[in-house]
Amino acid sequence: MKVIHLPSSVAGNSWGLSRGERDLGLHSDVLVLYPGRYQYPADRFIFKTPPSNVIGKLARRLCIPVIAKEIFSIRKKYDVFHFNFGTSLLDLWMLGLPLLDVPLYKTRGKIVVTYNGCDARQKYPTVDRTLFSACQSDRCSMLCNRGISGMINRKRIAKFDIYADAIFALNPDLLYFLPERAKYLPYTIPQWSNLNALPFKGVDKKLKIVHAPTNRAAKGSDIILDALDKVMQKYSGSVEVILVENESHAAALKMYEEADIVIDQIVVGFYGGLAVEAMKMGKPVMAFIRREDLRFLPEQMAEECQKTIIPADPSSIVEKLSEIIENPEMLRGYREAGLDYVNRWHDPAYVAGITKSVYES
Repeated sequence: MKVIHLPSSVAGNSWGLSRGERDLGLHSDVLVLYPGRYQYPADRFIFKTPPSNVIGKLARRLCIPVIAKEIFSIRKKYDVFHFNFGTSLLDLWMLGLPLLDVPLYKTRGKIVVTYNGCDARQKYPTVDRTLFSACQSDRCSMLCNRGISGMINRKRIAKFDIYADAIFALNPDLLYFLPERAKYLPYTIPQWSNLNALPFKGVDKKLKIVHAPTNRAAKGSDIILDALDKVMQKYSGSVEVILVENESHAAALKMYEEADIVIDQIVVGFYGGLAVEAMKMGKPVMAFIRREDLRFLPEQMAEECQKTIIPADPSSIVEKLSEIIENPEMLRGYREAGLDYVNRWHDPAYVAGITKSVYES
């Protein structure tokens, strides 16, 4: 069985999953339109360089002869077509023509789609459902934070629902917007086998707190940074903040090694790929976990998640950070819980076992 993941590798998830599938004996490749800003790997890029702006992205999508050649090539070679970020190679949504190529694969093999975030999330239903979220910030630049994109997302979701044999979501809140048959799928990360748990040395002179504000509004970085300012004033000389911004993925991983604690995101309601990387390295993780969304996870995973992630929300983050600064030894327990959790639920072999069973069903 030959599997192709396409046309993107958001946070390196499709690469991590495909390597897990290879470990289980599948022929699994990743095809990406063009390299992203964080330089996640792929087996092949259609375009060798990334576009410089939105117009450049549109131009790549409109290179129809180039993309059409790829479509008919992979139709001959693969049995499973696993789409990522709710999109496809010939997705001219800006012209009102979403997912044009998806029906072409149906006669050749199975179609699977994974939603990563703002490809499914919708602004106003999220605002109505939650007390706080990234969607409540007008500064969030993600596509789902514009009302019109909700309509685009719904059209794409409806079309994939017609053609897809299986639908997955990497964030549990996305399942409010997807067909009832959609399932939660844990994150995989691209450097799983290269990330080793670092020894727990305890906090030295300063508690080193790492945060990566890749999208400040989506992650609630303004709230996090304000909280960090407050605790640095309260505990002068006891806290060091390390911001990971505008770095390659490889450089970011090196910076995570310095952390005593990693703060992921504080408004979305779940953790992301950064948290998975941090836990694999033995770093305690703080994030806001929206408890009502955990019903979409396996029951045991949901229970363990609440014991593993250091809980904080916009109203409690200063208090929680203060507790850790005053009781740094508590980080040892979160480190051990994180290692158990990440190796049980995010091991690519475990996640690939889920997708393999779908491919073969």
